Amino acid sequence: MGVVMSEPKVVAPFVNRRLQRRYSITPDSGAKASFRHPGPAGAPFEVRIRDISLSGLSIILPEGFPQLEAGDMLRGLEVRVAHKAFSGDLLVMHITPGQEAGGICGGLFYPEGDEDLITVRLVIKALDAAESPA
Repeated sequence: MGVVMSEPKVVAPFVNRRLQRRYSITPDSGAKASFRHPGPAGAPFEVRIRDISLSGLSIILPEGFPQLEAGDMLRGLEVRVAHKAFSGDLLVMHITPGQEAGGICGGLFYPEGDEDLITVRLVIKALDAAESPA
């Protein structure tokens, strides 16, 4: 017999899955992330932060960055945004348009500790205040 639907459900074709607002970071802001990859013995990298939200961030990949895939973890990021610093790990969720220099790598950010979580929230609060009309 099957399932009978009483009425069709209208759904937008591209639903924004993001629960928190994303804040774009301008290139001249000096927002950076430093870390070693792959692993703690890997090469040192310093990358520009492209945007940030309460749950994640995205970075601009530099030239010569090792192969990276969705699901990989970038560990030990030291992030500086809005004159504040915090640490944590980034679970890679996407890489666009590809692995080449200038590609965007974004993912979920896991603060290292409570102080880092508080600092992320303070950064978001400062970015929100800077964008709000007076």
